[in-house]
Amino acid sequence: MKRPKVLLLTVTAFLPLVLVSCIGVGQAASGWSGPTVQDGIIYVASRDGGVAAVNSSNQDVLWFYGMVTTSAGGLACGPTSTPTAIYATPIVDGGLVYVGTYGGQVLALSALARSQNLTFPQQRYGEWEWDCPLNGAKSNAIVAGLLVHEDAIYVSSSNGRVYSLDKEFGDLNWESKVLDETHKKLWTSPVIQGNTLYVNTYDGHVYALSLETGELLAWSFRAEAGFASSPVVYEDHIYGGSFDRYLYAIEIGSNVWMWKFPQEKPAGNWFWASPIVNEGIVYAGCLDGKLYAIEAETGEELWEFDAASPIVTSPVLMDNLLTIADESGTVYVFDVSAEFGDEAVPLRAISIGASVRSPFCAQNGLIYIRGEDNSIYVVDIERGQIVEGWPLSLTAEE
Repeated sequence: MKRPKVLLLTVTAFLPLVLVSCIGVGQAASGWSGPTVQDGIIYVASRDGGVAAVNSSNQDVLWFYGMVTTSAGGLACGPTSTPTAIYATPIVDGGLVYVGTYGGQVLALSALARSQNLTFPQQRYGEWEWDCPLNGAKSNAIVAGLLVHEDAIYVSSSNGRVYSLDKEFGDLNWESKVLDETHKKLWTSPVIQGNTLYVNTYDGHVYALSLETGELLAWSFRAEAGFASSPVVYEDHIYGGSFDRYLYAIEIGSNVWMWKFPQEKPAGNWFWASPIVNEGIVYAGCLDGKLYAIEAETGEELWEFDAASPIVTSPVLMDNLLTIADESGTVYVFDVSAEFGDEAVPLRAISIGASVRSPFCAQNGLIYIRGEDNSIYVVDIERGQIVEGWPLSLTAEE
């Protein structure tokens, strides 16, 4: 019988990580991870290299776990530890918080260590830690978001492989072959439909893998340019942005694309963020600063909106309200049930005063954003303002 691999974790106060070696304090960390909200708790990765659990009602930091990478020191020096960047947004499932790191680790942290009575520093037990196998690769960094499905976690690695891990114990179920032979890295998240896992690559392929074994299935698609965004599946079609500045619609099983957008000349920049599809309409933000609404079946443009600042993150839809955040830190809200002409008019625009490059999430009329200033913002999109008491800085005071 399998037994969980128990990892002793140290929960520190919301203070700087003091990482001492003979040459000083480690400083490296960053990433574009976004927040996740569940049961009133915000789980968010800090640009300083750690994951925090924050009470959304009173801004209390319930716990903070710092991610570090240790490297050997030189000569008489001891090991050097530096904070590890986190690009993948934490996922909460079954009482565990799953985190992928730029150091090539997946950690499952207990979400239950959120007692109001914790006194820092405090020790607690996490569930397990998995290290990406070397496989001769220069880097096993995890940049793409993790995917949790039923009893497994699916991980895209910078060594070009996809891994399936047991969700409860962290054991390896399978690993795929190297899917990107050209670049030897995989920065896009997989997506699942039925018993098949689909993943696209920087060298322009869409691959279909067996969900059970990770083996390549018969169908694949080859585009003229590499894919910039992770794939989205809607009604047996895959949608994704390419480095040739087009958004593609591909019918699963076909060897030719169904349409590409724009239909005439390419967009002003990449479709870096994944689009979303709802009721037959594709909503896609572009690094050229525009939000496009596109007919999913034909690729015909319905309307567009020019934010005048790059849109790095995917749109979010709550009921009939579509929300985007551009890099300048302006949040735009659209009523998608409204009749627009060629250009959409937002219901409201809200500036948070900080740049936004990380995914954001929405719940009960509120959106949760981690700004590039390393702070959490909570915005009430009905009232068009930041909720009182926010933002909360994730950077420890010196």
